[in-house]
Amino acid sequence: MFFSAHISVNYYSLISKGMLLLLLSMMVAASAQAGEISTLRQSVDYALHNNRLLAADASAVVQARAGQDQAYGHFMPRLDWSTGVIRTDSPSNYFGTKLNQRKITVSAFNPTFLNSPGYINNYQSHLNLSMPIYQGGALWAGKKQADQQLEASSMNHGFMRQQVIFQTISAYVHSRQAYAAVDAMKTAVGAAEKRFEDAQALQKRGVLIDSDVMDAHVHLLRTRLKLKQANNAYAKALEQLQRVMGLADGVQVAVTEEPRLADARLSLKEAVVKALAQRSDLKAMAHAYQALQAGEDATRSAFLPHVDLVATQEWNASTLSLKNRTTTIGATVSMNLFAGGSDRAKMRAAQAKITALELQISDHKQQIRNEVANAWRMLDESRFRDQSEREALKQSEESLRIKSLRYEQGLTRTSDLLDSQSLVDQTRLSSIGAKYDVTISRAALLLAMGMLDEGAIR
Repeated sequence: MFFSAHISVNYYSLISKGMLLLLLSMMVAASAQAGEISTLRQSVDYALHNNRLLAADASAVVQARAGQDQAYGHFMPRLDWSTGVIRTDSPSNYFGTKLNQRKITVSAFNPTFLNSPGYINNYQSHLNLSMPIYQGGALWAGKKQADQQLEASSMNHGFMRQQVIFQTISAYVHSRQAYAAVDAMKTAVGAAEKRFEDAQALQKRGVLIDSDVMDAHVHLLRTRLKLKQANNAYAKALEQLQRVMGLADGVQVAVTEEPRLADARLSLKEAVVKALAQRSDLKAMAHAYQALQAGEDATRSAFLPHVDLVATQEWNASTLSLKNRTTTIGATVSMNLFAGGSDRAKMRAAQAKITALELQISDHKQQIRNEVANAWRMLDESRFRDQSEREALKQSEESLRIKSLRYEQGLTRTSDLLDSQSLVDQTRLSSIGAKYDVTISRAALLLAMGMLDEGAIR
C-alpha cells in the first residue's frame, strides 16, 4: 500500500491550510485594492509586496540565480555558427580555396597560372561544436560557487525581509501609540477646560483670586498645544508607516487594531543559542564562505590540464551557399606552464579572502550575541516599566482625585491641583509609551533571534 489513512489526513490538512492561506492572501489583496488597510497583519503583508528597498534587494537573488544558470551552462556543449567572404589573389590562398571549393583541374597546375592566378571569391561558413571534458575541476567548482552564492543571496534577502517586517511593526506601533496619545491629550484638554471653568466659577463666588484663573488658563493653553503636537506626531508616524509599506496612491492606512505579537519566553542563554542557529544573515555568511572555497578550487584548476572535444563543419563556395562540406573532429589538451606568477597571486588573493571572511563570521557571531543580549534586556526592562507606569498612573489618578476633593473644600491651592493634573496627563502618556514599547521590544528580540515572520503577529 502506497497510501494510508494517516498520510491522507495530512495531505488534506495541507490542502486546507494552503486554501486558507490563499483565501487570506486574496482577502488582504482585495482590502488593499479597496484602500482599507487597518490591521498590523495587513500592513506587514502589504509592505512585503510593496516595500521598494525589499523589491530592489530581490534583484540580487535574480542575479545570483542567473549566475547559477550560467555556471550550469558551462557543462553543456557550445555550438557556434559563422559566415564570411574573402577575395584574394594570393597564389597559395587561391590554390587552397580552389581545392576547398573542389574546382581543381589539370590547368590549375600550370606554373604560369600558379604564379599569377588572379582573384578568387570564397564564401566560407563554419559550424563549430565544442565540449569541455576536463577543466581541472573549474566547472564543478564554478557550479558549487554559483550554488552557494545563490543560497547566500536568498538568505540575505530573507533577513532583509525580516527587517522590513520589523520596520513595519515598529512604524505601525508608533502610529498606534501616537493615536492613543492624541486620545489621551483630548481627555487632558477636556479636563483642563473643566478646571478653567471651575476656576472662573469659584472666582466669581470670591473663593479664588484672578491669579488662580490665570494659572488655569495657562494650563489650558499648554494642554491644547500638547494636543496639537500629538496630532502632528500622529501624522508624522503615519507618513513613516506609509513609506515603509511603499503605499501606493489611493490606498489609505489606519491603525485601528491593537498590535499583538508572540512572546518569546526564553532565557538569555536560550535566546542566544536560538539566534546562532536561526539567523539567516549568519547562514548567508556561511554560504559565502563555501563560495569562496569553491572559488579557490576554481583558481587552483589553472595549474591542471584542460581537455576539450571539438567538431567542425565547413563550407566553401564561390557564391553564398552551403556547398563542398568538410568535417573535422578532434580533441585539444592545454596546460598552463608559466603565466608570470599571476595564477599563484590569484591563489594568495583567494586564500586571503577566505581568511578575512572567517574573521568577519567570528565577529558577526559576537555581534549577534550582543544584539540578542541587548534586545532581551530591553524587553525585560520594558515589561518592568510597563507595570511601573500602570501603577504610577493609578497612584497619580488617585492623588488627583483626593486633591480635587480638597480643592473643592478650599484646602488645596489651584497651582497644586494643576500640577497634579499635569502629572496625571504626563503619566498617562508615559504609560501609553511603556505599553507599546513592550510590543516593539518583543519584535526586536524576535528579529535578533532571526525568528520574526508573519506568524509572529497575533
